[in-house]
Amino acid sequence: MAGLRERKLAITADLHWSLEEMRAKELGKQFLLNLSEFLPVYSPALRQVYSDYDTYFTKTSVVILPDPADFTATYSHIPEKSVKATGLLLHPTPDGVGVNLRLKNQKSRTLPLETAFQLVRKQLRGPFLPVVKRGDLRDFDQLTPCLHLNALALGNADTLSRFERIDIANALEERVEELVLAAHLLGV
Repeated sequence: MAGLRERKLAITADLHWSLEEMRAKELGKQFLLNLSEFLPVYSPALRQVYSDYDTYFTKTSVVILPDPADFTATYSHIPEKSVKATGLLLHPTPDGVGVNLRLKNQKSRTLPLETAFQLVRKQLRGPFLPVVKRGDLRDFDQLTPCLHLNALALGNADTLSRFERIDIANALEERVEELVLAAHLLGV
């Protein structure tokens, strides 16, 4: 019985994100809301990716509610090993959305979203399928929120058929393209 209770708590925690540690709570909420239609959410406990969800806020937390009516926007059986941290941080800038990335010399640099995503695609030699999960909304600096991006590596999702991998990749790539097109409108 304790195992079931722990699983339920883990599932709830995946979709209920605390903002208590953030200094830029209100800006963080707005930034997440601006990007929520473009960035899927991953739930490790359920092993699911949600590309369509509603975002609700309390004073100190974010609640992600997947759309239960749209089963085509939920991708199941995604093992946690297929979600890799990238170190890429999206943050609002006066020019839209910037991407802070760490260079080989350990310095960090902010690039426009389109430029950064092109570099990542070259490095990956294929599609970049970003997802966010609990803990990825955080402070970039004193007054600026950011979202850490994870990469969905479908090659590691060995429980999925080739068709399922192609379907997920196509759907998420479409979201990335939409984000790139809208990025200049989503800043501060």
